Amino acid sequence: MLAIVQTSLVARRTRNSDAAALLESFLVSAVVSFLAIRAFLAATGYPRIGGGGLHIAHMLWGGLLMLVALGMLLVFLDRWTQHVAAIVAGLGFGTFIDEIGKFLTADNNYFFQPAVALVYVIFVTLFLVGRAVIGNRPLSPRERLANALDLLEQHLDRPIEPDERAHIAALLPRDGPDAPFAADVRRYVDGLPSAENRDTWLEALPARITRAYVRLAANASFDRAVVVVVVLYAVAAVAGVLALAIATGSAGSSDAWTVSRVGSGLSTLVGAGLVARGVLALRGSRAGAYHWFLRGLLVWILVTQVFVFYASQLAGLGGLVVDLVAYASLRMALRSEIRIGGAT
Repeated sequence: MLAIVQTSLVARRTRNSDAAALLESFLVSAVVSFLAIRAFLAATGYPRIGGGGLHIAHMLWGGLLMLVALGMLLVFLDRWTQHVAAIVAGLGFGTFIDEIGKFLTADNNYFFQPAVALVYVIFVTLFLVGRAVIGNRPLSPRERLANALDLLEQHLDRPIEPDERAHIAALLPRDGPDAPFAADVRRYVDGLPSAENRDTWLEALPARITRAYVRLAANASFDRAVVVVVVLYAVAAVAGVLALAIATGSAGSSDAWTVSRVGSGLSTLVGAGLVARGVLALRGSRAGAYHWFLRGLLVWILVTQVFVFYASQLAGLGGLVVDLVAYASLRMALRSEIRIGGAT
């Protein structure tokens, strides 16, 4: 199914070189807004906004944020606007989808138990479909040229920073039918006046993370510490799911409850098995081990948490936050390992 989506959409469209980052910004913002709203409403006793028989649902605010993001994309061309719009749209979508329970129940029940699990499934589906549309294959020469021109748009007849000049030049193809035009673009870029590099703290963050990682990885006990942390994390994940199954065992005896407990237990063990495979791979390659760790985490995030959310929203939200932090940390470690040439 994913292959069909990728073939029908990706092959006929020009992909954005920032697509993965934009999708990540959208989903992270959506998850953050969803979690923040749930936490705020629980802390304030679920207040009602409005009076005289009226209630302004926060779904409307979510729609307004998504409208603002759409307006930004319709009016402006630059990449910076795209990244801001992705964040604004994500905040709006998380705010909007939080009230899904009201629209799936006859009594407009915001506390409909499967609602949070359904929201989570929607987030996971968006992630998988987005990754399928983006695809894993490199940008084609035509796509690279299109992205280079898109990046150049904001620098027309303006000074350009050296790193941005290098980024555009790296995207321009050197062979194929578009090579002559790309050569003209390259000459134009080379002729633009230079501006001093002024990286924002966000742009400089990857380099800082890499330097910190290099210092840590140089320690002789680094690999041993990684094993200890990962094993403890896996043990905690299995123990947490087991404790939740025991705690909810008396809450109901329906088939749904049984499926929830069995599904969460089996998927947790599968994830733990992938993590254990990563521990074994650590002797040969840190990058290879990190890939196995990420696979185990993805099983917990994409499968286990769905069943956990059904059993307990509080446990599901807490576990999701922890898993997302662990996933982001592993991704940064993997990127740093690749930057320093540690991938095998």
